[in-house]
Amino acid sequence: MNIAIVGATGLVGRKIIKLCEEFFDTSVEFQLFASKTSEGKILSVNDKDLPIKELNIRNIEPCDIALFSAGGVRSKEYANEFVDRGAFVIDNSSTFRMNDDIPLVVYGINENTINEKTKIIANPNCTTMALVMALKPLHDIFKLVGIVPVSYQAVSGSGKDAVESLNNELLNLQNSGSAPDEKYYKTQIAKNVIPVAGNMTENGYTDEEMKFSNESKKILNIPNLIVEPSNARVGVETGHGIFCSATFEEDVDVDKAIESINLFEGVEYWANDFPTPVDAEGNRNIFVSRMRSGLSSNKILNFWAVGDNLLKGAALNAVQIASYIQKNDIYSR
Repeated sequence: MNIAIVGATGLVGRKIIKLCEEFFDTSVEFQLFASKTSEGKILSVNDKDLPIKELNIRNIEPCDIALFSAGGVRSKEYANEFVDRGAFVIDNSSTFRMNDDIPLVVYGINENTINEKTKIIANPNCTTMALVMALKPLHDIFKLVGIVPVSYQAVSGSGKDAVESLNNELLNLQNSGSAPDEKYYKTQIAKNVIPVAGNMTENGYTDEEMKFSNESKKILNIPNLIVEPSNARVGVETGHGIFCSATFEEDVDVDKAIESINLFEGVEYWANDFPTPVDAEGNRNIFVSRMRSGLSSNKILNFWAVGDNLLKGAALNAVQIASYIQKNDIYSR
């Protein structure tokens, strides 16, 4: 088996490499791709030193699976080039997520939508991923009707440059009392909350908020799900948190809801404490807490969820999908 990692030097790409070392044995071969500035640099995978290749058509060779985490522009330009050479493409960008003929997969929820014909598989938005992992077991017993999710998103969701900007701002605030003039976001993010995550759209919502709405409906297979999303960017490095108010067809039982959460693989309920982004960082599970019934209706359930946006929110889910393809002999090579 041969796996290509596209965007190998990025925050998510480096985590993909580490996870591949765990999920795949040493018989699996790897190709590493990044931008021209990284060409020729060496990264180790399963104790093998591999050179990074510039992502261009000339350098693309046949492989079984290509894990893309290099941004939407590169996915749009190169994903089908890998498919044409026989690969399954698992893409972390938003490029293919809402295509009707491309599955939007959260491992543990709907990996059964993958087959030998689904040559491109979309990885959902990191915030959506954490939310639907918490919602799926609840939907299975109470039947979901609508959600009002509010997310608090870490800067690593914007990439390495955003993390560097946060750290520079913190250093400047400590040394001089003010943030530097050059910032990744339009305003200071260090020690701050920005009530916008993503880019504004014509309807007044951000693209991140629209991902919340559109992707949740597709993953959970609830086309008529009512979603009223709001997203904020917060001055922490890693870990997306979400408050969600969910409405169901049936009256909810909090104890039964908590039990369903704890029985669902990949989700963990904290009964006696509340998890924060600090707790989530480096952990593979989505943590849920503060589950309570609504004040105005017995059909409402309110809760807090938090997860590492670089792991289950991106790299882990992609590698889990790749492992699923391998274990089920879906790839043809």
